[in-house]
Amino acid sequence: MSTIIKILMIVPAIYLVLLLLLFIFQRSLMYFPAPLDDFQRQHHLPFEEISIMSEDGLEIKSWIAKKEPDKKTIVFFHGNAGNAAHRIPMLKEFFRAGHTVVLAEYRGYGDNPGKPSENGIISDAERLMEYVIAQGTAVEDIVLMGRSLGTGPSTNLATKYDVAALILVSPFSSFPDVAASTYPYFPVRFLMKDKFDSKSIIKNIKAPVLMFHGEFDRIIPLHFGEALFEAANEPKQFERILMRGHNNLDMEAINNKILEFILDK
Repeated sequence: MSTIIKILMIVPAIYLVLLLLLFIFQRSLMYFPAPLDDFQRQHHLPFEEISIMSEDGLEIKSWIAKKEPDKKTIVFFHGNAGNAAHRIPMLKEFFRAGHTVVLAEYRGYGDNPGKPSENGIISDAERLMEYVIAQGTAVEDIVLMGRSLGTGPSTNLATKYDVAALILVSPFSSFPDVAASTYPYFPVRFLMKDKFDSKSIIKNIKAPVLMFHGEFDRIIPLHFGEALFEAANEPKQFERILMRGHNNLDMEAINNKILEFILDK
């Protein structure tokens, strides 16, 4: 057998093996959870833990910082790495302004049981929303906010509740869109289990939408956020953050713009 024929046989075999590995371990390439550490367990004020029971019987813990009852309640969904407690410092502008902040945690993140998936995250987000409303919070006083991965569940919730506003930081049109640009030589659109197809559902949102995206974002390139923005209804606003990427956004400046945006909502 000639060398060329051997190569022609080996290359497709290697490709198929890589394709199989990509399919099997895809969620390991999407979700990077971290457990709570001792420092986070001891230094989380003004946040306190809250618990909800998931549809499949898991106790999912999130965080809440209750403030003035006549202000907004901001429900925040974080990105795909670390845990919710890592985001406590970056939300300080909201509770300093008197707003209640609910910091959603995902299954498999922090001290939560289970493994993250689109269905699990969406279902748990709905249960958390039900909990917030059951505490006496009016839906029209709730602001949904997501960053990166968190823009998926927050957008989904905004299609089901007429909230005060939807805030998206570093959003994407869909997971397959981003994955296809990252792995252009694999048919990832047909392989992905978790799609978070925000672009297809954002047209169902009536709430005002505010988006932020770093112009040099290499993890979720700017054009994916722009595509989502184009699909959204008015009123909407897009803030292109100059000279910033995905992980170096000035959240204090962004949060202050958010506070201005929701002031009259």
